[in-house]
Amino acid sequence: MSFMSQLLFRITSYCRCRIINGAEQLPYLERYHLLKLPFGYQVYLHRFVASDPGRGLHNHPWKGALSLVLSGRYEEIRMADGHADHALRTRMVRAGRLNWINGSVFHRINLIEDSEVWTLFIHGPKAKSWGFLQSQGNHYAFHDHNQLLPQESNPLWWKTANRPVNCTNMRKPANFDISKCHDTDQKAA
Repeated sequence: MSFMSQLLFRITSYCRCRIINGAEQLPYLERYHLLKLPFGYQVYLHRFVASDPGRGLHNHPWKGALSLVLSGRYEEIRMADGHADHALRTRMVRAGRLNWINGSVFHRINLIEDSEVWTLFIHGPKAKSWGFLQSQGNHYAFHDHNQLLPQESNPLWWKTANRPVNCTNMRKPANFDISKCHDTDQKAA
C-alpha cells in the first residue's frame, strides 16, 4: 500500500464516514465528509474498496462532479455522451488525474486487481434524481434509484455519521499494519 493510501486511511479515521453498499449489502465505497461549501457544494474523500456493483451504468444527481484520483487507479466504463449508438468507452484513470463527470453521463467504476482507490470528490447541489441503465437487448432501460429504494438518502448524513476512530469495525481494514504508523514509546523495563 502506498504512503498516500496509508496517510489517507489515518486522516479519514477522524472524518464522518458513510459506508455505501451494493445490492448484496457488501461495501464498495467509503465516503468521508470534508467540507460543505456555499451554494450546495460538497467535498469528500472517497475510498473505493470494490468495483461498482453489477447494476449496470449509473448517473449522478448533480449537474457535474469533479474527481481527483489521489492513490490507485481504476477503469471507467462510460456511455459516450450524446451518441445515439450508446457506444461504451473504457479508459484508465490513474493517480494525479482529474475526472469530470457530467450529470448526464452514465458510467461505472471497476477497480484493477481489487486494489483500493482514493479520490477527492467535489459536487454541486442536487439537480435531479439518479439511477441505473441496464442493457435489455438492443436498448437500455433506466431504473430510478428512488423507486428502487423506498427511502431517499439523507442529505445531512454527515452531521451524525460515525467516525472510524470511534467505531473501529465500521470500515474495511487497510492492507497494512496501522500500528507501524503510530509513534511508539518503547521503554526498557
